Amino acid sequence: MHGHGNPADTGQRLFDYPFALESELRDAANGQGYRIAQGQAAGWLFYSSASAPGEIAVAATASGLHGPFFLSVAHPGAARELKAESAGPCAKGHAAAFVFMTREALFAGVSSVYRLSLSLPTLPFEDFIRETAHLGDTEAERAQKVRIGQDRFRAAVMDYWNRTCPFTGAVEPQLLRASHIIPWADCESDQERLNVHNGLLLSSLWDAAFDSGLVTFDDLGNAIASPSLGKSARLALALEKAPPLQLVDEQRSRLAWHRSEIWVAD
Repeated sequence: MHGHGNPADTGQRLFDYPFALESELRDAANGQGYRIAQGQAAGWLFYSSASAPGEIAVAATASGLHGPFFLSVAHPGAARELKAESAGPCAKGHAAAFVFMTREALFAGVSSVYRLSLSLPTLPFEDFIRETAHLGDTEAERAQKVRIGQDRFRAAVMDYWNRTCPFTGAVEPQLLRASHIIPWADCESDQERLNVHNGLLLSSLWDAAFDSGLVTFDDLGNAIASPSLGKSARLALALEKAPPLQLVDEQRSRLAWHRSEIWVAD
């Protein structure tokens, strides 16, 4: 908590927010996809989404519009991967709570939870199963299943990586590729093929380099160039300036496979 307080702390709990502050908290939820009000308890205002699984709750302390603000997250995967400062006790039934010192940071935090909740492993696969339930096993139907699966995977990877290549900053969908870490053909199941942790969102040049094994990543997210990668390609990729990827363990284990099986070591 680091001394920022918490809406559940005695003395700072606000059950009846001033209109302006309640409007800010409501906007933080509504503007990022959580538009279904679910009531209030212990200073938390609860919201859910018609499209993203898991509830959120938002709150503030007596300092009001000047922060800090709090976000409680029910979705355990989104709570685990949200990059924000822990805020100690969360709302009842939730996985974790986080503190944000500005309105803008709160809005960004809620947006991240929404994206993570949409893209984390279970939802894309469940959507795929539902969308392909009517298909049989003819060659044409198998091809259709592959197309649907690839579309679901791309949508999930786009959400997870905030629709931006982490190395080039490119946001144009035409320039972005949902790159499988373990290739589609090498995955042992459809669930693995559609697992967002098996994907990176890369610009077309980075995707080609990664897919061919000319580039891979270590456990810290640092790019590793193959000895086969030429100087001009290194310059085009701006490899020495590439920031490290922000990884979780599920991605690290798959990148270890990529380094062993795909990366061109010599």
